[in-house]
Amino acid sequence: MIRTFFTAIFILFTLYAYSQPGKYAGSKKILIGKQFTELEKLPALKGWGYIEGAIVNSNPNADLEMHSVSIFKIGTTYLIIFSISEDTAHEKFTIRDVVQVAGVAKGWTIRTASSRKNKENDAYIIAWGKETTDEYMKLIKKAWRINPDKRRIEITPVKNIDCENIGC
Repeated sequence: MIRTFFTAIFILFTLYAYSQPGKYAGSKKILIGKQFTELEKLPALKGWGYIEGAIVNSNPNADLEMHSVSIFKIGTTYLIIFSISEDTAHEKFTIRDVVQVAGVAKGWTIRTASSRKNKENDAYIIAWGKETTDEYMKLIKKAWRINPDKRRIEITPVKNIDCENIGC
């Protein structure tokens, strides 16, 4: 009976730990909880190149907080950084979750805020896809979605996801 109790407690703690932000952050988990006004100036991002970023609230004027996602790159490794500003009157953001993606081959990229699911815009989708000159990037290797309620990034199925090719 006691063994069953402790086994159940262990399983619950394990599930809880795996449901936390930073599950996919790799070595950049240290960024979670950091506050900033200029993300590019954080010491932990020294040497990383800024690729793109966006405010991803579906209606920023309706919410009291602002959600943003930024993409950085060094070599073939990308960082996806989800941040929240809880007071839109100030420009202070807090990093809520990070995803580190290694091995992004030439001709592939990670896009945010320009993705769709079932041809419906969804600014919360982040996709790793094959670059193309077509209007939409359709070959998606992996996708994530920001869960604004849980304030973290979660893996989502790639089926029916595509991303607009900005400037094609």
